[in-house]
Amino acid sequence: MAIVISKQRMIPVIIAFSFFMEAVDSTIINTAIPAMSRSLQVDPVDLKVALISYLLSLAIFIPISGWLADKFGAKKVFMTALTIFTLSSLWCGFSHDLMELIIARFIQGFGGALGLPVGRLILIRTFGQKNLITTMNQVITIGALGIMLGPLIGGVITTHFSWHWIFWINIPIGCLAILLANAWLDVTPPESVPPLDKIGFLLFGTALAGFSFGLSALSETSIDTMLSLSIILLSLLFLVAYVWHSHYQPHPIVKTELLRFRTFQIAVFSNLLCRLGFSGVPFLVSLLLQISLGCSAQLTGVILAPTAVGIILAKPIALRLLRRIGYKRLLIVNTIATGITIMLFALVNAHTSLVHIGLLTLIYGFMTATQFSAMNSLAFADIPQEHFSSATSIMGTLQQLSQSLGVAVSALCIRFYSSTLHANSVLTPTLFHHTFITIGCFTLMSTCLFLRLQPKDGHQMLT
Repeated sequence: MAIVISKQRMIPVIIAFSFFMEAVDSTIINTAIPAMSRSLQVDPVDLKVALISYLLSLAIFIPISGWLADKFGAKKVFMTALTIFTLSSLWCGFSHDLMELIIARFIQGFGGALGLPVGRLILIRTFGQKNLITTMNQVITIGALGIMLGPLIGGVITTHFSWHWIFWINIPIGCLAILLANAWLDVTPPESVPPLDKIGFLLFGTALAGFSFGLSALSETSIDTMLSLSIILLSLLFLVAYVWHSHYQPHPIVKTELLRFRTFQIAVFSNLLCRLGFSGVPFLVSLLLQISLGCSAQLTGVILAPTAVGIILAKPIALRLLRRIGYKRLLIVNTIATGITIMLFALVNAHTSLVHIGLLTLIYGFMTATQFSAMNSLAFADIPQEHFSSATSIMGTLQQLSQSLGVAVSALCIRFYSSTLHANSVLTPTLFHHTFITIGCFTLMSTCLFLRLQPKDGHQMLT
């Protein structure tokens, strides 16, 4: 008896493959950082540039993803994104120095910048606004397997093989995703789109790139502090110039006018502030375990794996909690709980049971997944359907920018406490403890944003 598989079932699976591949890639590198630093002869903290270059590329190019999907068709852009991501993964594995790795990761980020938001856009257009949470939960659950397998695979590969294979593992997954997308996704005809706002793209992209680089450079011992601050200031001026420019453009690259929707505005800024705390945790935990506590890369991967278990457990529960208590109460309570969870990592030392650390990473995964489910769906609560592409691009840009800033802020905190505590660049557990408390405070601060929500906000997303 033949098994009939509908497109309604296959489309989330195809998008999930893309999420899975990119989730593996974003987490697999954490457990390989010490080995890569020895191979490339750089400081482990300085390898954050390889992490940030990927995330920064996402932030720069995501704003044009919706425009490209409308102009050339979502299927064509999605398949192009998968191809770029797969080929650049091959290049990453052949990198011989840090600069080559940074460039390859940047191009890889370009593929991810097109794949992530266009995949989400395909889901929204296929299943509609009301089914977005349920459908995205299915996709993210599969992506969570990538988050779980990433540290495990990275640890095993780094321990028994070469770190180069952490990138080459994307090749077969990418090829399979391309074949499935070609077979099952519908060809969407190109739409009539306004001309690309090239000046706006340059202003906005330069502002994001400069701000992220300047913040990252502050934690570098080889770069002058005044130069880093000058870059940050200049980037802020570019951002102001973009805001001024966008007011006089009928079709700006990023529609800041969407911020007039209160729920969208809260979702955007809460994503930015929350991720300053969330995003640095895997980076910090990996360094703490391997460099300060002497754990192997493989063991570190095992300890980080429960993060994905927490994400999988949170997905069905988050929707039930939202329906029961609403967006406002859930986000306030969960944000406070998440900030406290991050601070609890400050208690980890050489005498802490590995089971307790694993339990802490599981709780961290559960809390952050619940937070993201609520914040990301809230963003679309009041947005008209004709603005979905723009809203998706803005949310994707802010998510990736704040993620790169989270890693940069974490590294900056380590450098700051290293100088104030006279650690002489030795990554002691105390440095990480202070950093966990600091980024936990960033998370707690975002609670103030959720106080602006009304009890019924987002209710239409849950019916």
